[in-house]
Amino acid sequence: MSLWLMQWKRKWAALLIVWVLAFITGVFIKAPRAMEHYIFHQWEESASQVDLIVGYKGSPIQIVASSLYRLENPTGNISAATYEFWEGHPLVKTATPIALGDNVQGHPLVGTDSSYYPWFDLTLKEGHLPVASGEVVLDAALADQLQVGIGSSLTSAHGSDSRGESHEHPLEVVGIVEAKRSADKSAMFTVPQTYWELHHSAELSYTSVMLKLKSKAAMLMLPNIISQRTDEQGAFPVFIFGQLQKQWQPTIDQATRWSWIIATGVILLFIAYISNLYHSERNTIAFLRNHHGSPATIFVQVFGNVVALMILGLLGSELIIQGMIGVAPIVEEWLAMLVTVTLGVGLLWIKLRKS
Repeated sequence: MSLWLMQWKRKWAALLIVWVLAFITGVFIKAPRAMEHYIFHQWEESASQVDLIVGYKGSPIQIVASSLYRLENPTGNISAATYEFWEGHPLVKTATPIALGDNVQGHPLVGTDSSYYPWFDLTLKEGHLPVASGEVVLDAALADQLQVGIGSSLTSAHGSDSRGESHEHPLEVVGIVEAKRSADKSAMFTVPQTYWELHHSAELSYTSVMLKLKSKAAMLMLPNIISQRTDEQGAFPVFIFGQLQKQWQPTIDQATRWSWIIATGVILLFIAYISNLYHSERNTIAFLRNHHGSPATIFVQVFGNVVALMILGLLGSELIIQGMIGVAPIVEEWLAMLVTVTLGVGLLWIKLRKS
């Protein structure tokens, strides 16, 4: 142990580089799965929560992207009568109205009712949910970013650009929530009445209605019903996501292959650095041999800290990335880390035995 401490004092920078390179190597090993999870899993999880979204006639992809992810502008407005029809439909378990079209400092302003919050796991942390026109709630992290709290006054603007025409009526923050989905973390929520007053709407309307059905079998029956209704377009998020996944999969597969190629290059670079450490320890190895140390003892005393830092760096990157995105390692990743450690230890051992 005293020799390890001496090495830390003498070559702490080189040993720190070992840990950093091991950590980076672990990140590249994890990168292909992390990328696929970020693109697919988060989107698929949200898509599976909603059975059907009804919007104004247009692109189903645009309806899903705007209502569920706030990535597109709505296709148009549907009347309040449309919402009432679907709310009372015998095949529908839950109907939640969505009103979009404005932003607050670049963040979407979502008009909806109280059913949205438990549906998408928005937990109230402080204050209360909006019940009157002009009241808004937002995620705690977003509130910290904008430096607002309960009682703060905000101003909305038309469209998705914060530079759009501002509305005269101020909004008041009445609650802070904790959101799970990234789309909800970056949005502000109010009641649909806020939209009607901001735009002086004579006719009550929404941009879409999100539906949770009483059974999956209802998904087969509703397209025919929707086709008979004027100016309505139905979008099934799971089906839309499946279509997008087929389009994206070749690109994801190619990116994954390149990620593994880069990871292999980083591993080889790391192994080369580890192997090169032998030359800086030749005097120490010769000294220990003169004192009749066995090869195994010499290896542990001279390179034990290097091996420990290799393992800690690789496992550290795995634990951190898993904690950030919640992706458990697969066999290929464990094998890649095992091969990295084996090659590093093997090269050092071979050089030690041959010298």
